[in-house]
Amino acid sequence: MDIEKAFDHVNWDFLIEVMSKMGFGHRWINWMKWCCSMAIFSILINGSPSGFFRSSRGLRQEDPLSPYLFLFTMEALSQLLSCARNGDFISSFRVGGRGREGLIVSHLLFADDTLIFCDAEADQLQYLSWTFMWFEAILGLKVNLSKTEAFPVGEDIHMETLASVLGCKIGSLPTTYLGLPLGAPYKSTRVWDTVEERFKKRLSLWKRQYLFKGGRLTLLKSTLSSLPTYFLSLFVIPKRNKPYLVSWKVICAAKKDGGLGIRNLAIFNKTLLGKWLWRFANENESLWKQIISSKYDLQDGGWCSKGVRDRYGVGVWKAIRNGWESFRSHSRFIVGDDTRVKFWKDLWCETNPWKKLSPPCLTSLSTKIDGLLRLGRKTKLGEAGRLVLLDTLMIGRWEKLKAC
Repeated sequence: MDIEKAFDHVNWDFLIEVMSKMGFGHRWINWMKWCCSMAIFSILINGSPSGFFRSSRGLRQEDPLSPYLFLFTMEALSQLLSCARNGDFISSFRVGGRGREGLIVSHLLFADDTLIFCDAEADQLQYLSWTFMWFEAILGLKVNLSKTEAFPVGEDIHMETLASVLGCKIGSLPTTYLGLPLGAPYKSTRVWDTVEERFKKRLSLWKRQYLFKGGRLTLLKSTLSSLPTYFLSLFVIPKRNKPYLVSWKVICAAKKDGGLGIRNLAIFNKTLLGKWLWRFANENESLWKQIISSKYDLQDGGWCSKGVRDRYGVGVWKAIRNGWESFRSHSRFIVGDDTRVKFWKDLWCETNPWKKLSPPCLTSLSTKIDGLLRLGRKTKLGEAGRLVLLDTLMIGRWEKLKAC
């Protein structure tokens, strides 16, 4: 779904009302109103400006503040869609369900690029059409149906009839959303065709510019470090066993070792995918983490999801999750209230877990110490109270510990 002339038709009064409902202060709202209303415009006629005039609605293009103000207006559409979902006028899809209710997702918004999930029923599309009409009447933003597409998923559906209800076009999977493939087989190399075409287009410049070897190497490094980064941050780079004149290992070697010093894309790919594991461990309120947690459940104190065993529709996260053990071995924990860090098994002290650092006779106490720590959490004891529990456990065992 796309919004027609998104920035040009924003209703200022409604924007101010949205900011007021979201809790912004009176002074801030007046600043935003002044920024929107004080802009003046001029039309060029035969190359010459013909006077100035003020606008009555809309946000200025290329203003760094405009994208943030536009997000406030799209929050209104999000609330309308949520109300339609809560009233059972449109359905959504449910993530998870292993003995739980799961997480309900009805729509995804990124600026004016919107994904809406509903059943392939004429009634639901009719309600969705009315929701768009209300959004246009309230805010002045019209859904651009010529750029809106309906995608059937998993069933043989008469899409011509359903698309006519909404007045949109019919799309097919795979497609692209935010520049990334959507609905394509995970291991398909076709998703990388666009990246490969961009490489060829960029690197073909040296044939026209007659670059010397140093210039070509600079262009190659710049291209490899920028173009594929977006794809490499989510997908595992495919491996192709083809004969090459020069080994990629030699190309990636340092210049002093006879190589060209080109970045190793496989290692760079693993680094970018590991960033998702870091975010999963820290971003507790993110929607994407809630979706992954609902689908696969949590383990290791909530630092990562459980292993992925399904065969279909799980390729992206499965590839990221496979790097957890390597990521964990190179990570260190900072102990807070000991609710997620395992005293004996996690790396929070030195370079090995305490289970390996402590004497053999002390490891036999690990179960009891972990039990006391859990007891301290359940009874809401402070740090001092937990130390007292540990001290009580150690009384009478000093001679045994000295023998170690």
